[in-house]
Amino acid sequence: MRPLENRLTWSKSRGETFDYCLRKYWWNYYGAWGGWAPDAPAEAKEAYLLKNLHSRWTWVGDVVHRAIATILHRVARRKRSGQLDFAPDDHIDPAEELESLTRGMRLEFRDSREGRYRADPKRIVGLTEHEYAMPVAAAEWKEMNRRAIDGLERFLSSTIFRTIEASDPATWLPFEQLDSFVFEGTSVWAALDFIQRTPDGGALVYDWKTGEERAEANSLQLLCYALFVEQKYKIPAERVTGRLFYVNTGGVHEVVPTESTLAGARRTMRASIAEMRRRLDMGGGPPAPSKLAFPMTDDVEKCASCAFRRLCGR
Repeated sequence: MRPLENRLTWSKSRGETFDYCLRKYWWNYYGAWGGWAPDAPAEAKEAYLLKNLHSRWTWVGDVVHRAIATILHRVARRKRSGQLDFAPDDHIDPAEELESLTRGMRLEFRDSREGRYRADPKRIVGLTEHEYAMPVAAAEWKEMNRRAIDGLERFLSSTIFRTIEASDPATWLPFEQLDSFVFEGTSVWAALDFIQRTPDGGALVYDWKTGEERAEANSLQLLCYALFVEQKYKIPAERVTGRLFYVNTGGVHEVVPTESTLAGARRTMRASIAEMRRRLDMGGGPPAPSKLAFPMTDDVEKCASCAFRRLCGR
């Protein structure tokens, strides 16, 4: 098996981390590299552990995304079986789904509180609040569960879910699978929340959002997805309609790519990749660039919620 190579790639989230704090970016993509190996240096192991932590806010989003993906795969199994009397496990009962979500959150909370994630940080949920022994009131943890419940409940009662549930799964394309496409020589990662072909030869891509409604900022992601779909499935990007569904508010924002907006997305990606490459070269290049080329942010308020603050000494 070929050894893993730490190549420069791009994604919207990677670009956001780069813009947020260069040192956080370095820990995420270089300092933590190889930290999964038993014989990794102690600092890399620590960085890898911290990289995989969730804050209580990102945990809510992850929980809701996983629940929706599980439900949609169950719908596909049921419909593809062609059976009217499907197995109980394939039945979509909203009350049961909400109870299952709460049970899962309780188990993950206990795993995190008891530090079990330290044995397998990639697969066992760990929360920054527990790693740093941050005081969080019980009422605040209950609020996290309430937010997740509200988001999933709003999704299950939405027209969007009913429409997807009634559609032919033969029109669905692979979703919730990490994949990539090549943009000007650089691999760009994409993991679509849901996608299906449309009767007119186009495609419809959904992105579930659990945070604030930031349609303009979130549109870049769907434009990148349109470029991915064009390269992966030979569907013109201008015919890939994107929909942002904010499950905590019910808001829906449609993104219809145009020649102009796609050109703008390409410019943004190109500029971000070029700056990443410039910093990488400043640090001596791959595979282990100097962290000095990726300085810490001057905005120390950002450090309060950063999982890497222990390694940075903040």
